[in-house]
Amino acid sequence: MDGKKHGDDEVLRKLLGGELSLSGLSTFLEDEMESSRIRRLYLEKKYGIKFQNIISTSIDHEDAGKRNIENMIGATQRPLGFVEAKINGEHISGTKPIFMSTTEGRLVAGVSRGLKAINGGGGATTTIIDDKMTRSIIIETSGARESKHIMSFVKSDEGFKFIKTEFSHHTKHGELLGIDCYTTGRNLFIVYRARTGAAMGMNMVTIASNNTTAKLIGRLNEDRKGQKAFEKELEKSSMIATKKVLRVLSESGNLCIDKKPAMKNVLLGRGISIIAEAVIPRDVVKNTLKSDPESMAKINYVKNYMGSGLAGSLAHNAQVANILNAAFDAYGQDVAQIVDGVNAFDDVAVTDEGNLYVSIYMPALEVGTYGGGTARETPKELLIASGVYGEGDSQGKTKYMLAELIATACLAGEVNLLAAESSGELTKAHASIRRG
Repeated sequence: MDGKKHGDDEVLRKLLGGELSLSGLSTFLEDEMESSRIRRLYLEKKYGIKFQNIISTSIDHEDAGKRNIENMIGATQRPLGFVEAKINGEHISGTKPIFMSTTEGRLVAGVSRGLKAINGGGGATTTIIDDKMTRSIIIETSGARESKHIMSFVKSDEGFKFIKTEFSHHTKHGELLGIDCYTTGRNLFIVYRARTGAAMGMNMVTIASNNTTAKLIGRLNEDRKGQKAFEKELEKSSMIATKKVLRVLSESGNLCIDKKPAMKNVLLGRGISIIAEAVIPRDVVKNTLKSDPESMAKINYVKNYMGSGLAGSLAHNAQVANILNAAFDAYGQDVAQIVDGVNAFDDVAVTDEGNLYVSIYMPALEVGTYGGGTARETPKELLIASGVYGEGDSQGKTKYMLAELIATACLAGEVNLLAAESSGELTKAHASIRRG
């Protein structure tokens, strides 16, 4: 149906009367842009409100409605700024713009000042330590003996070959790296670890893992029928084999672990594990940052390690979440995964020559340059502008480049804030912002 053939009053009456659902509006009108307009009218009429600014957007409503959003009514906007970083990376070399979308005054200025100091020392050096995305599946078994039996198979050469082959059938760009197994008895957790090309890869690994697990359970249930030796093992433990078959209890077992603070991701990493570091000459610290290496090293220890330790924090940094929020929003990343990314660790020291060494270790920076929100108009434009859009990148080089950009920005934010606090300038800087 052509949306224009339906009068506004007719459609609104159906919506308000319950004859037509908001979720079914797009199908009814066959026009997502028109559906978005009608939803605004619905809200205005029902709640006595008026929309103006959310209407203006360059987003393709049809595409966004299929990929990214339901009940679309428009788009939000945040101010967008940029900084420039000199990076000596494994995948980036030279000066690049980094885009930041934020409403926090002085954040871009602070990162810019940190980068001025870092650039003055020759730039940041970035190193990719690891790259993997994980997903855990829970299989319900008859008990610990059966869970152990399955774990032995999964870890065997035969079992891993079976799983790796099946995994490859369900993803074009994902590569299974390994499997970890954990059990609490009748609950068996299988954790899949995979590389995902340019994509952040959460959905990719989830789909492949679930399909692979289904095939694994099918094979195990068939094997289970004729395993006399296994039945004897169960009898020994007073766990007579039940008639029920093995089944997936949960498609996401939280042992991955995704979008929740966890020491596992700190220790083992998830997404990209990366280090950004720099040496800043003493005179640059003095002239640009208005501080000195000794004061910055001391405040990092007392604030980020003693203070954070007393608070029971998993993270030991000053403000990584601020920079991740601004960069993730600009580049179309999954902002919920800031939860994992903020578990970062600062290292600040005085070199033998009296200069300042700074580094940040980010064990779980989960980013992508293709798929998901990166396909939307403004993120895609900014990824292209930074030279990291990942279409056609099956190896994931652009993803590594984006990680190097973001980690460098995070390092700069830490340098600036530690300098501001060590020199007593933090409150003064924030007080200069116009409020209200």
